[in-house]
Amino acid sequence: MKRIALILLMGVSIIGANAARPTSHASNFTYNNLHCNTVILQWTAGNGSARMVIGKIGSKPDFKPSDNTVYSATPNFGSKASKFGANSDNFIVYNSNGNNFIKIDSLLPCTDYYFTIIEHDNAGSSTQYIDTPAPVLHVKTYCVNLDFDVLYHDSCQAHNSYTFTNKSTSTIPGISYEFDFADGNTSTSSPVTHSYTISGLVPAKIKAITSVQGCPTSFVKGVRVYQKKVVFLDFTNPKTTDTIQCLDGNLFKLYTGNYTNPLSGSYGYRWFTPGDTQVFSFFQKSFTAAGYYSPALEVTTNISRGPNTYPTGCKDTLYFKLRVLPSPVGSISPFDTVQCVTKNSFFFNNTDPNNILVTFKWYFGDDDSSYTKSATHKYQSPGNYTVRHEATDTAGCAGKDTVYVQVKPDLITAFTGLDTVYCSSNSFDDLEPVKKGGRWEGYPTQGDSIIPNVPGTYTMMYIVKDTFCEDTAVQSFRIDKSPLPDLGNDKVICSEDPALLYTNEPGSKLWNTGEITDTIYVHATGTYSVEVKLGQCPGVDSAKVTFSTTPRVNLGSDTILCKGGSLKLIATSPQGNYLWNTGNTDSVIYAFNPGKYVVSVTNPCGTSRDSIFINYQSDYCDLFMANAFTPGNDLVNNIFMPRGRNITVTSFQIYNRWGELIFETNRDGEGWDGKFNGDYCPDGLYIWKLHYNTVNGPYLKKNNAFGQVLLIR
Repeated sequence: MKRIALILLMGVSIIGANAARPTSHASNFTYNNLHCNTVILQWTAGNGSARMVIGKIGSKPDFKPSDNTVYSATPNFGSKASKFGANSDNFIVYNSNGNNFIKIDSLLPCTDYYFTIIEHDNAGSSTQYIDTPAPVLHVKTYCVNLDFDVLYHDSCQAHNSYTFTNKSTSTIPGISYEFDFADGNTSTSSPVTHSYTISGLVPAKIKAITSVQGCPTSFVKGVRVYQKKVVFLDFTNPKTTDTIQCLDGNLFKLYTGNYTNPLSGSYGYRWFTPGDTQVFSFFQKSFTAAGYYSPALEVTTNISRGPNTYPTGCKDTLYFKLRVLPSPVGSISPFDTVQCVTKNSFFFNNTDPNNILVTFKWYFGDDDSSYTKSATHKYQSPGNYTVRHEATDTAGCAGKDTVYVQVKPDLITAFTGLDTVYCSSNSFDDLEPVKKGGRWEGYPTQGDSIIPNVPGTYTMMYIVKDTFCEDTAVQSFRIDKSPLPDLGNDKVICSEDPALLYTNEPGSKLWNTGEITDTIYVHATGTYSVEVKLGQCPGVDSAKVTFSTTPRVNLGSDTILCKGGSLKLIATSPQGNYLWNTGNTDSVIYAFNPGKYVVSVTNPCGTSRDSIFINYQSDYCDLFMANAFTPGNDLVNNIFMPRGRNITVTSFQIYNRWGELIFETNRDGEGWDGKFNGDYCPDGLYIWKLHYNTVNGPYLKKNNAFGQVLLIR
């Protein structure tokens, strides 16, 4: 408290020593003659001898000049000579007693600027500045963004067409634009369609007719106008192969000469032949059938724009003839392509329908071969085999053909997982066939699983069958009936008589009490079970027996609570159901209000009731809590803790301004030393919460309290 008083006295002495400080701000603070990089500010002076104008980008200037300090100014916004310190983004653009206006330059286009004007007495190193908030002026410089789109309808020099669309934006009132197509033509319309008689990359531009200082005046975008490429084939060139080839391995390579595209782009080639959709790749083409062909080559000049390629409309087409001789193979026919390993026999034949073949050779894929027109072959092992046939004809064409055959292994139908005897149940038993894909017969299945729940004797069959081989595996099994003992529902006994448990299910019995009779008597609460075994099949059931009495409930004596206190009311009873006169159905509730509280507790053996009357006192039972403390080394008011007459603390908590618990105790005589996790807490307000008891005559009063404490260092 002494330090606060000292600061106030020092503030008064400083104010009294500077009587020349201005008291009236400049008025009519406005701007005019706005451009993209300059603006003129003007004002009516206040009662100071001079004034300072401060500017900042994006927000109000936040640097206040200090008395007895002289500042430099320059109208070039952003100059280091006019900054308020090395790390400040406030700039002084005017500091004088002269004109009532200033032209600011070096501004950025399309940018928000904020200016404030501060009066002062112009007293040099003893200058006093007005100390009340100064007026703020918002200025946004003009924006001009020049841009346009060009839509290519056709970019071939012979018949090109483009649509130009102005996409420029500006904040300058009344601005207008003009297209300059770079071929002597202009237009102020948008969109506008234009055609060129020249070719190449034409530098079209958009211009801003309205000129504003510091703003861009034009924007250029290249427009591509392409020359037409004339296509030809030079069959005398060494790079070009002959125009007659055999079918097997045919590859026609064509040479069209070298072309250079003066603009960024490419050429598209489309080959088309009636009935043939295959295309050439890099001037090469293979045919899949023998015959005469009349292909055509169409060449189109393309442009590249971003990741896409677009045709220009500049194209030329060339027609020519090719011949493909038939292959000496292609007529082979195996008698069968899939057989089992047992007794397999494959027959291969080249039908040679034109009777023009002169040599034959078969490679069967297992290190065996034959040089006859027709061949029969037997494989020794299962597997997939590649059969290759080679032949030559009278025209000198050689051919190769391939056929694939499969030799399948004999089928395996064995399976595992089936027991010889089951006890009836609803659980799955998985069967494991050696070979998947067969079918089960003899007992219902779900996939490869059975549910042994129908007593009887069965024969399970697994059948694997396909077009070439089949087999069946057989196993027998039996399902015996499992006992189903039933002890009934859980029981509640409301007397001291024993409870009778019994089962009539045939078979031997074993109770968890050790007895082996059909009937037992039980005298204590617990869960009782019996296992009945018939042959190899057991069955189990259990029941819970509870010995109980009419519920007992005692809410205690009537009591008085202090202000903010609460009382926990407990009515817990075994197997009880609860109903309070408050409507609550819990076994435990908390009383926060005065009045009578009544509870009914019901269990299978009856119902009990009890009640309690609670009064509330209007105060905190002689509690005293300080509203500030000063932890430190002076041993005075170092600990903040509850104090009062005849109070017993049950819970004392401290929270910071963010609701974080930083101190807690449930003992009398313990308090907070102003620390959290061993570190000093900062000055400020903290929240405390307190639960405590007091004694008033025969009553024990429970109390709650909360408040704030100021920590001072």
